Amino acid sequence: MKNRKLACLLALLVPFLGGCAAAAIGGSTYAVKASKRSDLMPDAAAGDAESQYRLGLSWCCMGPGFDTQTATKWLCKAAAQQHPLAHFELGRIYSGDISRTPAPGQKILKLATAGKSPIHAAYWFTQAASLGVETAASERDRALEQLNAAEKEQLDLWTSGQMAVPCEYGEVFAD
Repeated sequence: MKNRKLACLLALLVPFLGGCAAAAIGGSTYAVKASKRSDLMPDAAAGDAESQYRLGLSWCCMGPGFDTQTATKWLCKAAAQQHPLAHFELGRIYSGDISRTPAPGQKILKLATAGKSPIHAAYWFTQAASLGVETAASERDRALEQLNAAEKEQLDLWTSGQMAVPCEYGEVFAD
């Protein structure tokens, strides 16, 4: 009985302790990511898709020093140049998977506050799959399961190029 109570107590505390460790790890990760931004900026601004992709990742996605809007700005620029992983990251962002931390407590908070757009996720995962990203097809299929008939028709218009796709976070989740 005593071991069972201890196990229950530990199960309740692990997410909070994990969040503390992740904050320390996340803080150092942010410092590393932020320090590389100035190195990436000239090439990204000049139109280099790989630099745009890496700059987008440096801003992705939530937490101190991160900005999902800025992340999608750069990822969209890379995706416009057919960068496969930029398409995949946009799919992850719009599926609501914006947590890049291993801490359960932070992951739950981020998943609860993230904007989700299954139609945008399906579009970006479809594009990533067509560009050879192996895991994109299964992610696309998960997103497609969430769409109704009208959304599937809109997705067809997007994928056929008949309608422009809003890309940046502020365009997708406009107030």
